[in-house]
Amino acid sequence: MYKVIPFPEVEDDLFVLPEEILKEVLVYLHKFQTDPYKYTKPLYNQGGLNLQGYRKTYVADAKYRIISKIEENQVKIVEVVVVGKREDKEVYKEASKRVEN
Repeated sequence: MYKVIPFPEVEDDLFVLPEEILKEVLVYLHKFQTDPYKYTKPLYNQGGLNLQGYRKTYVADAKYRIISKIEENQVKIVEVVVVGKREDKEVYKEASKRVEN
């Protein structure tokens, strides 16, 4: 079993989502608790944004993404970094900013 821990900013990300997309995101966050690898794909260097070690989940017909990182230390953790639109690599840029801090 994994524990899902969102970055503090993720609450704001969720607040602005359309209701149907929010519902889909919440379903994925719940699924991450059992097998996050099944619902995510690896990220690499995205247009100069180094997200090596992070993972993405497609939401709303691939128009939105959930960016996360899976920790396999003593406690299994899925760290949710950002939820947002893929458009213009917006979600990847925000993820890069958040993980740098």
